[in-house]
Amino acid sequence: MPEQYMLCPKCGFHRYFVKNSEGKQIYFHVGFDKKPFPTKQSNADLTGLDFSEIFCTACSWSGKPERLIKYL
Repeated sequence: MPEQYMLCPKCGFHRYFVKNSEGKQIYFHVGFDKKPFPTKQSNADLTGLDFSEIFCTACSWSGKPERLIKYL
C-alpha cells in the first residue's frame, strides 16, 4: 500500500524539515496518523527532535503538524 502523506496547507507538498541541535535540516514526512517518519532519501533518526514547528520544503509555510491537511 502506498504511503499516505499529510500535506502542506499552503502548497500541498508532503516533505518537511526541522533543525537538529547542530542546526542541520532533518527531512521527513507526516503520515495520516499525524506521526512524522523519515524520507527514504534521508533515512534520518527522528528521535528527540522538536516537532512543535515544522517547515515545508516547497514553500514558506511553517507551523504545527496539526495544521497539515489530507487533501488540497
